[in-house]
Amino acid sequence: MRPLFTLFIGFWISLGIARLLIHWAPALGLMDIPGGRRQHAHPVALVGGLALILALLVRDVMPDFHAPVTILEYMAVISMAVLGLVDDRFDLRARWKAGLGLGIAFLLAWTGTLEVAHAGHALSFLGINLLPTSWAIPPLLVLMYWGLPHGFNLIDGDNGLAIGFCLVVLGSLWAAGTPHLYFIGALLGCLTLNWPHAKLFLGDCGSLSLGLLLVLLAKHALLLTAPSHIPWLFAYPTVDVTLVVLIRLATGRHLGVGDRNHLHYQLRDRWRTKFLTAPILLALAALCASEVYLTGAWRIIPLTGLSLLVGLALALGTKTLAEARTGQKAGPLGTQARVAAGVVRLAAPE
Repeated sequence: MRPLFTLFIGFWISLGIARLLIHWAPALGLMDIPGGRRQHAHPVALVGGLALILALLVRDVMPDFHAPVTILEYMAVISMAVLGLVDDRFDLRARWKAGLGLGIAFLLAWTGTLEVAHAGHALSFLGINLLPTSWAIPPLLVLMYWGLPHGFNLIDGDNGLAIGFCLVVLGSLWAAGTPHLYFIGALLGCLTLNWPHAKLFLGDCGSLSLGLLLVLLAKHALLLTAPSHIPWLFAYPTVDVTLVVLIRLATGRHLGVGDRNHLHYQLRDRWRTKFLTAPILLALAALCASEVYLTGAWRIIPLTGLSLLVGLALALGTKTLAEARTGQKAGPLGTQARVAAGVVRLAAPE
């Protein structure tokens, strides 16, 4: 009963904090206003991430609390939350977010490298022994601490998708023997207000901090024992970001200008999967993440999931590039028309 009680407490604490913050969001200036790539009809409170961070802080004061990360890592997560909150309120430039996030990643990579060196046992990644090439460890850790949280931030574009992906990662770690039940309960509390009809969004406060927290939890569970599992956990955001970067490079668009080429946008625009977009992508993410706990012949499941995910990205990316060359429009409004409209609105002064 204790695990269920822990999950239950996390659920209600998160839900209660979230409902209070939704009420205060207009006064705090934390509202997501429709326009550009944002297709929702009404302003939505950007307080989901703040609610989850506060729920985790409440858990800290409980007498039996044992932090799953170090104090330095916990402060890094809080720093990312503050950075995201400032961005939600004042709309920071992308370069500032990227630069500050990179600084945090360098600090965490330095401590992570010392931890790997102190462990001293064989450490391999994708079949390569990293200890003889110790120079490769810091860049890989920087990429992990910086790239994966920002990739998670970029998939936060459909109701329930980012929170659902958190649950996929935590569920896979639980199946592998590392449960985080209070965190799962807190996510479920916010999910009830985020899907299918959103009363709140995570905002950058949530997507940046939760992305980093997921990476840190994966690092503690897998880095020193099976680091090759980590890319499978984050296969979905990795494939999604790779798709978008390749499309922007091929079409000559600036990498920092948003568009509707992410998998979730393309599924909504092309296939009209309004309430099925998140379940479809989360199912593929869960199939890929199952590599963490499946062995032997069962590994055909994550391989199938990765093949389907990559195949979907290739099909949608190829279609988008063909339309960019011919000027063809997809659907009633057209994918390219939607992209162009989004870029114009993003560039227009407020």
